[in-house]
Amino acid sequence: MTINWWERCRSSVMSGLSGRVPMAQEFAEQEYFVLHLLSVSEEPLGAGSIREELARNGMDLSEASVGRLLRGLDRRGFTTRVGFQGRLLTPAGEERLSNLQSEREQIVSTGAFLEAVRSREKEMLLEILVARRAIEREMAALAAGLRTEKDLAALRKILDRQNALLARGEPMASTDPEFHEEVARISGNKVLQSAIEIIRRSGEGASFFEYIRTKVGSQVGADHEAVYEAIVDGDPEAASAAMTRHIDNVIKDVRTYWKDHVRSLPAKGKRKGQ
Repeated sequence: MTINWWERCRSSVMSGLSGRVPMAQEFAEQEYFVLHLLSVSEEPLGAGSIREELARNGMDLSEASVGRLLRGLDRRGFTTRVGFQGRLLTPAGEERLSNLQSEREQIVSTGAFLEAVRSREKEMLLEILVARRAIEREMAALAAGLRTEKDLAALRKILDRQNALLARGEPMASTDPEFHEEVARISGNKVLQSAIEIIRRSGEGASFFEYIRTKVGSQVGADHEAVYEAIVDGDPEAASAAMTRHIDNVIKDVRTYWKDHVRSLPAKGKRKGQ
């Protein structure tokens, strides 16, 4: 059974915090992600949609577990059901989301996140990105030749939500796999879609790469716009080039991050004052 790297990274971060219970932190991460999904959705979300998004981001919960999680949020007043349509975020839920976001930022600032990153080999992440580049540039080219007005509207909706999150200073990681999956769908190539799904699930999480790109000062989100514009223009060559540049930029940022941040961490067991 393949274990998502971001899941391992997150567990390592959480268990490294004094006074914290890893199981409780795992639940808090699931809670954060569900509340965040609801905050960016323009309509009620059903349990099935929420479960799919959780799975895409390394949290593979059963239907029963998702149901318990949602009922718990209802009881605490963070979410409310809208008939059979799904759930919406309440004002109390917005406040809870803000508090959880502050906790996440505090975790990153402790350096625990960086220690967890150090446990993962840089070369494996780069290999994953190189494989993604080879496949996704082909899918972008196919998408440019096959896109419909409905497809373009779907991509634009994702990017508008991404830009709104960026403008508010909120994480946009949930929109990254959504954008890439939509491009894959538009490409119409089932074999490439299956291959990229395996690769994307094999190791990296969108939240991790978003953190790295922000940390090294990259303009997160701009690459997606370039891919979108090439697809709008119906230019397969430009779409392929834009997707290649996008993933090349991520590769460059991973290398920069490792050089400037991970290497500067003290060796384990040799912290200052020990």
